[in-house]
Formats: sequence, C-alpha cells, structure tokens
Amino acid sequence: MLYDVDGRIPNLALMKLSSHYRARGCAVELVRVRGSRPPSLRADADLHFASAIFYRNQSVRRLGWLRSQLGERLEAGGSGCSLQKRLPPEVEACFPDYGLYEHHQYALGFLTRGCKKRCSFCLVPAKEGRGIRRVANFEDFVPPGQDRVLLLDDNLLAYDGVEPLLREMARRRYAVNFSQTLDIAWLDETKHRLLLEVDSRNAAFNKRMVYFSLNHPNAIHCFEQRRAMLKSYEKGHVGVVCLYGFDTTLSQDYQRWRCLRRLGLIPFFQQYWPIQGVPSRLSREFFDMDFDEMIRLTFYSNGFNWEKYLRWLNRRYFARFGRYYLPLIEIIYRYNNKERIAKYLRRPELLTTDMYRDFRKGGAEG
Repeated sequence: MLYDVDGRIPNLALMKLSSHYRARGCAVELVRVRGSRPPSLRADADLHFASAIFYRNQSVRRLGWLRSQLGERLEAGGSGCSLQKRLPPEVEACFPDYGLYEHHQYALGFLTRGCKKRCSFCLVPAKEGRGIRRVANFEDFVPPGQDRVLLLDDNLLAYDGVEPLLREMARRRYAVNFSQTLDIAWLDETKHRLLLEVDSRNAAFNKRMVYFSLNHPNAIHCFEQRRAMLKSYEKGHVGVVCLYGFDTTLSQDYQRWRCLRRLGLIPFFQQYWPIQGVPSRLSREFFDMDFDEMIRLTFYSNGFNWEKYLRWLNRRYFARFGRYYLPLIEIIYRYNNKERIAKYLRRPELLTTDMYRDFRKGGAEG
C-alpha cells in the first residue's frame, strides 16, 4: 500500500517504489490521502509506505492518523517527514511507474540534485547537500514517445554541466517545465541563448513560459542587469516566483513587486510554508512603509494570485494591530467574491481607515 499524503503532482518516490515491488511480483495499490475522510486501509497488505512532500499541519495530521492505524508497520518518508531518509539505491534506480497514477500527461524527474546556495528558507541544503551532482539521464524517467518533461531539479542553471543538458532538451524537442524555477544569477549569454532554443512551458504545458525566482530584494540587481535577456522573451512569457512571509519587511516586498512591474514580468506570489525547525522570521515591525502605497499596486496578469497576497496582508495587519484596514478589504473584494466583504462590515468596531493611528498605537504597545 502506497499513501500519497499531500502532493499536487504524482509522487516520484512512490512511483519508484511501485516499480520496485511490482518487479518482485507484489500487488501494489495507491491511496491519495486527502480531505477529512480517513482513507481505506488494506488489512492484508504486507508493506505500507507513505510520502509527505510538505511540512504542513494537514500533512502532519494525515501522517499521524496513518501511524495511529498502522503503527510500526508504516514506513514514512519525504521532505515533509524526514530530510535524512532516502530510498534504497536499488529503488532510486527504478524507472517510475506512471501507471500507478494512470498519469501520461508528462514525465517527471531529476537530472541533478543539490544547490550551491544556502538559503535559510530552503530545505535543499539539508536534504541534498551544497554541491550539485548529476543523478540521471532523460532515459531514466522519460517514457519512449513522451515529449513533455517536468523537471524537479533544485538549481539547474548552477550545475557546471548544464549547457549540454539544455542542448539535449532542444535536440529532443522536449517541452520542458522548470518546476522549481531557474536562478537568474547563473544566467549568462551562453545559457540564455541555449534557453531560447528550449521549448520552456508552464505547468499545464499549454503556453510558452520560463520561470525565475525573486525571493529577496538582494536579487533585484540580477534582474536589472539581465533586462535585455528578459526582453528577448515574448511579452507575458516570463514568470517570477516570489516568496513572502519569511524574513522580509513590507518595504522590501514592495521593492520586489515594483521591480516586476518595471520589467513587465508576471509575478507568482508564494507564501512561505515552514520547513522543520525553520519558522517564519518576520519582524514585529513588518509594516515599515506607507501601506496605501503598497495596496494601490496592480498587476494585469495573475490577479487572483495578487489577491492571495493581499489577503495574507489583511490577516497580518489584524494580527499586528487588532483591526482590519477597510481600504485594503475594499481592494481585495472589488472584483472577486464581493459578498465576503459583508462579514467585515458587520463588525465596524474591528475596522479602521486610519493606518497611522494603528501604527502609533502598535508602536506604543511595542
């Protein structure tokens, strides 16, 4: 029995376990543990494996329930469970069993593992090590005839041998999704020229898209310096994933969002999901700039994702000052889910239109 605890895409480790045990004559079943309803368990199963990708409350709860039912019979792994646990080498070497998920939309796997950076919000250094090493060829996880490939590599552009890999992607005419984004700091003229030859796609593989990341204002200069390279892509074909809720202030977030606006890039705002032992490091003085200036920003692409960030700001503001800021609420619900503003308007004592009073009050309390 294989239990997928929280993945949004097919779980690579479970697919390899499936291949390994099917080759030994075992019957294999998959259960995707979702929602609040307990999954069905096979009492006659000899082995039980669970994989959790994310260290989130719901993932911990689901693993806890499985352990309560199976006890020591359950073997659990994945980044949301342990950063030290590894598949045995003979399992890691297996070709993924895509039939486990009845999945044929794309292939997925790693060409390289590891990263040269040590970002404090990232689990890769602890899990994979600081260096980058080659771990597979395309033949090790791409079925014959499949031309869509989702790569899970942590920092592909920083790999010393990336140029031949980019040439191979172009030669094979693969449509490639760089799911973990690319690090623009490693983008030079040669790699940029090769990337232009790769059919880089979004997660649905229905649009040309290349993804970079901008997780801290210190990296803004990398985007400014490579402005000409970024402009060589068609408008709307460069996405930038931006982490928030970890260790930046409001003004630092604003610097990043303004950079994306200036360069005409599509932002994807991603809230920090804590990894084990690394909680959020947001300062109590997170609100360090004119709040109205921030919430007046608009993005013409990916508007729902921007609203998600604004809703997070709304919760953060209330946690800090004990009130909701009415102008922000009006902006959040001006287009979508307009009926939700009513729950705020029913509690006028929790609303304010004077952020400066809240800042002064909060400063005095601090």
